[in-house]
Amino acid sequence: MTLPEQSAARAIAVCVLGLALGSLLNAEGLRKTAQTQPDGARRDLALHVTRPLVETSRFLHLTAPRRGLQAAVGREHDDEIDVRVRLTLPPPAGPVPRERTRTKGETNPTPAPAPRPRAAPPAFDAAHPLTLWVGGDSLAQVPGDALERASGSNPGLDVVAVESRLSTGLARPDLYNWYTRFGEVITRLRPKAVVLSFGADDAHDYMAGVPGDRDVGPLGSAGWVAEYRRRVEGVTREFNDAGIITVWLGLPIPDGPGFKRSFPIVNSILRSVAKVHAPHSRYVDTWHMLDSASGKFTPYLRVGGKLKLMRLRDGVHFTPAAGDLIAGEVVRTLRSPP
Repeated sequence: MTLPEQSAARAIAVCVLGLALGSLLNAEGLRKTAQTQPDGARRDLALHVTRPLVETSRFLHLTAPRRGLQAAVGREHDDEIDVRVRLTLPPPAGPVPRERTRTKGETNPTPAPAPRPRAAPPAFDAAHPLTLWVGGDSLAQVPGDALERASGSNPGLDVVAVESRLSTGLARPDLYNWYTRFGEVITRLRPKAVVLSFGADDAHDYMAGVPGDRDVGPLGSAGWVAEYRRRVEGVTREFNDAGIITVWLGLPIPDGPGFKRSFPIVNSILRSVAKVHAPHSRYVDTWHMLDSASGKFTPYLRVGGKLKLMRLRDGVHFTPAAGDLIAGEVVRTLRSPP
C-alpha cells in the first residue's frame, strides 16, 4: 500500500471511529428521533438499529456527558420518551348517549336521553376577567394571537398563555406529551377556560400510548375513533372537573383532497364530545366559518365589506384575519348559552 493510500485509509478509519463515537454519545437522542418518526418501515428500521446502540452506550456510561450538558442548559428531559396518556378520572359509566332519529316506517322511536341542565354562560368583565389558556398544534397560534389582541381592548378577557407546538397532537404523546402539560395548566395556571386546537396532525393511522400497545386500526375505523374519542373526552373531563370550560376549535375546510376525509372525522368527534359535556364544553365550527357560500374552500372572504385573505398558501393554516374571526366566535361562544 502506498503512502497516499495509507493516509486515505487512516482518514477513513478516523471518520468511521468518530461517527461511531458520536453515535454512542448521542444514542439516546437518535433513539428519540427514531421513536418520533411517522409510522412505517423506516421507523421500524430506525428503532431496530438504535435499540442496541442505546444499550451499548449505557453499558459504557457514554450517556453521562450528554445528560450533563443537557442539565447544564436546562434541557435535561429532552431525550425522554413519554407516551403515557394521563387521564386521571375514570371513564364515564355506561355507553355514551346518542341522539335517536326516526327511521322510515317507525311510529314510536326510542326517545333521546333528556338533556342535562344548562348553566348560565360565564360572566366576565374588568372586575372579574375570564382567564384563558390557548394550546394545541400549529393551528392554535393564529387564533391564540388574535385572542391576545382582543384582550387588549376587552378588559374582561385575560389570555394567560398561547402554546402552539408544531406537528403535535393527542395521537402522539411521544412527540410532545400534552397530557402532562394539561395537568400542569390545571394545577399551575388555573385558567377559567381553555381553547384547544388539535387534530390536524392527528389525522393518520398511528397512535402512541394506546393501552396494551394494541393496534387501533386505520384512521376512521371503529377502534381509531373510539380511542381518539376516549382521549378527547378524557381531556374535556379533566378540565371540566377542575371547573375549567373547554372550547374545542374544529378543523377548517382544507384546500385539495389531502385532509378532506380526515378532518371531518376529527371534527365529528370534537363536536360530539363537546355536545355531551355542554355547557362546560363548547365547539367552534371553523369549517363552515371559512368556507364559501357554496360550501367550498376559498382563500378569501368578505368581512365588513372588504375582501380579506383568510388562508395561507398551504390551504390549511390561518391568516391573522381568519384568527380574528375565530377569536370573535370564541368570545361569543363563551358569553352565550351553548
